[in-house]
Amino acid sequence: MTPLKIGFVGLGTMGLPLANNLRRAGHALTVWNRSAERSQVLAKKGARIAATPRDAATGQELVFTCLSDERALEAVLEGPDGILAGLKDGDVLVDTSTAGTREARSIEERVLSRGASFLAAPLLGSKGAAEQAQLVVVCGGPAPARERARPALHAVSARLVELESPADAALMKLVVNSLGGAMISGFAEALALGASGGLELSTIVDTIQASGFHSPLYLVKGEQIVRRDFAPRFGLALAEKDQRLAQEAAAEQGAKLPVNQAVRQLFAEAVASGRGEMDLAAVAELVFERSGVKR
Repeated sequence: MTPLKIGFVGLGTMGLPLANNLRRAGHALTVWNRSAERSQVLAKKGARIAATPRDAATGQELVFTCLSDERALEAVLEGPDGILAGLKDGDVLVDTSTAGTREARSIEERVLSRGASFLAAPLLGSKGAAEQAQLVVVCGGPAPARERARPALHAVSARLVELESPADAALMKLVVNSLGGAMISGFAEALALGASGGLELSTIVDTIQASGFHSPLYLVKGEQIVRRDFAPRFGLALAEKDQRLAQEAAAEQGAKLPVNQAVRQLFAEAVASGRGEMDLAAVAELVFERSGVKR
């Protein structure tokens, strides 16, 4: 494999392990992060620290972004020091954020105006999967750009799903996350139903896992709920954002999603209750409170 010159912007919960896996695969990294101390982690391993997002994007074969939402993404894309100003003809921008279909189409238009190509490549998986390069990456965009980015994407993932457009990839991520939101919400209500009648939470989780409705999600989140361990693997505020983006995509497409709407409302209430920085599993605490379940 020929090493690639890669700029990487956004070294948060998912971005840092992604960038580290690219480094371990032998690619030459230039990194930028709003909080400079996270860049130092990679600088000690040989990465160059860029002065601005534009600097991180200039002279690279690929430019990766990994940001929390559309607002954070726009902050590094636009302006005289932004990534778009550093792109040139033939460059490829790869965005691994979950920013929705509207943002994917908007970025694609602006990147094309620079003569570059855009790939939306949202991530399926947790921080642990990112650290172990076991993510599923859904990559959408023109075939030549996908071919060029494939070695880097394989370095951070266990499986790569390729689609024809950035908006398709963004939509597929929302499809998966809307299902995940419904699953964790229904799981929390099932636990509340059993607990309100005196059943032990651990026994409920074990029984569900022995049934035809078992799921790795229920196993992992069930253990967290039983232990009341809500250290963020995937925060509730981010989960609420994803449900919002699913609702926005549905509205654009003329689809009605009443379950997703209820899930988004539940997540929004959980965030408003002060649980936004807790793990997604903490939504169960709100469901228990509503159901009168004492912990």
